[in-house]
Amino acid sequence: IIAMPGILVSAAIFGDAALRDFQTEMHPFLFTSPLQKRELLTGRFLAACTINLAVLILALVGFAAISHLAPMSPGKVGPFRLTSYVQAFVLFTLPNLFIIGALLFSIAALARQAMPVYLGGIAFFIAYLFAVNAFEHAQNPLLSVVTDPLGALSLIRLTQPWTLAEQNTQLVGFPPLFVLNRVFWLSVAGIVFALLHRGFRFAHPDGGRRRRTRDRGASMDAVTQRLRPVAVPRVSGSFDLRTTLRQTLAIARDSLAEVMATRWFLIIVVACTGLTMLWGWNVGETNFDTPVWPVTFLVAEVVLGARTLPLMYVLIVLFAGELVWKDRDSGLSEIADASPLSEGAALLGRFLALVGLIVVCQTASLVGGVLIQALQGYYNFEPGLYLGIVFGLNLADYVILAALAMAVHVIVNQKYFGHLVVILLIVSIRLSGLIGIEHNLLRYGQDPGWLYSDMNGFGPYLEPFIAFKLYWAAWGALLLAIAVALWVRGRETGARSRVRVARVRALGPVARAGAVAVALVLLTGGFVYYNTNVLNDYYTADERGAPQAEYERRYQRFANVPQPTIVASDVRADIHPEERRVDISGSFRLVNRTASPIDSVHVYVNPSI
Repeated sequence: IIAMPGILVSAAIFGDAALRDFQTEMHPFLFTSPLQKRELLTGRFLAACTINLAVLILALVGFAAISHLAPMSPGKVGPFRLTSYVQAFVLFTLPNLFIIGALLFSIAALARQAMPVYLGGIAFFIAYLFAVNAFEHAQNPLLSVVTDPLGALSLIRLTQPWTLAEQNTQLVGFPPLFVLNRVFWLSVAGIVFALLHRGFRFAHPDGGRRRRTRDRGASMDAVTQRLRPVAVPRVSGSFDLRTTLRQTLAIARDSLAEVMATRWFLIIVVACTGLTMLWGWNVGETNFDTPVWPVTFLVAEVVLGARTLPLMYVLIVLFAGELVWKDRDSGLSEIADASPLSEGAALLGRFLALVGLIVVCQTASLVGGVLIQALQGYYNFEPGLYLGIVFGLNLADYVILAALAMAVHVIVNQKYFGHLVVILLIVSIRLSGLIGIEHNLLRYGQDPGWLYSDMNGFGPYLEPFIAFKLYWAAWGALLLAIAVALWVRGRETGARSRVRVARVRALGPVARAGAVAVALVLLTGGFVYYNTNVLNDYYTADERGAPQAEYERRYQRFANVPQPTIVASDVRADIHPEERRVDISGSFRLVNRTASPIDSVHVYVNPSI
């Protein structure tokens, strides 16, 4: 389980190991050194494996600590056994690390670009899920060996016939079929690495004679162009709020255009449409084999919400890192830092570009949802409902997360480590309920959720959702204000110099923006807390079962007391949905169908109604 969402982390680590020399432009020196191609690739790969292994070990230790040290109800977690973790480490962690690492490292070394590595990791994860679902019920045991690179399907098949007692106490061991699976895919990883060694060029990709001649001619033309006189017009500088807004929009437009102009972004857009159709094609199926139409609210809520959520999280993490680092990755940071541009405009422009990229990906997913409906013969698309859910409720979640991702990348100031930190924060937020952090005021970006029905629309769920989103939007604004203060500008990127510069920046507009954000956090947070904990009763997960336990403790003695049976009823119900009220009146006809006299009738009134 840890390895599957960790594929993106592995992509960052192995991609950095393979691309570092090219990104720092040290590869010309590397290619002229006495270093051999085998030594370079093997050394970089083993170094990436070591770093990734350390991350996985820390994740495993954290998982063990949470499972056995955090307060949990008795019976949820068994006794601590070191052999359980050692066996999982040997059977899953180590082999999967080499299998995934060989694939991602090879993609990075051959493509010499970062985006194909992330797309390869996403494609591997999606293909694996598809293979698991497609071959889950296959009868041929060897089929699970060749279609299961991570071993999850083989583990499910191995433990499926076990009883609950065996699953709780018995170790997996080393069954022959499972060992064959591990050996087969480790061999595949070795073949991939061998193909990398054969296909990797230990030289410049543009070393051809024709290319050199063309480049020499282009360089001469550039020199000639520079020698011509250039008339520089004199303009008067204006640095008011209007100029700052124009600069912000210009950066947003240029950043958005740069990302959308790459061929990789086109692949991402097509993937959003295709994966939405793949994951949502069976949205009309139910657990009772009763198919329903793929109505708009079902597609928007399930397919464009829950099922595409991991994909959107991954894209937000990747795009945030690319936008924050785009000037430094292209070597233009010193020119951009010397321009008369405020840090707020630089960051806010990139943030708006990130929001624009999210909107484009959401639009592609929406097209996939509409195609699901059309191809299954349902044509009542309800565009207003689509827009409200996709570009209203869902977009609010993604924008708030985008603010966190941008701030983390600026504060961490290391691209790949920033990816890792954002992913860990997302996972921690989603799993924070396991360690007792349940209140949505303490879990970044979380809300009570919402439901929609054709009878009463969003009902009472929309107002609490908006209140929580305003609260977390204020937190997002505060994080962006902190990021503006710590924005890297110039060659001094150390922690001390950044803090020293941040103190100076925090005295002007950044301080005012941060103060407004803090005020909004307190105002909206107080409003939400008052409505959640004061006007209503708030219960934690452990407290929700307490009333039922107390009820059983008090009235268990009446469980077998004879009671009459309702044989007829005459009930009138007046429903007032606009007031969230119902008036019920009527009468019941009770008959004693027991062999004993009844001296009292017990009536239970549900306190939650």
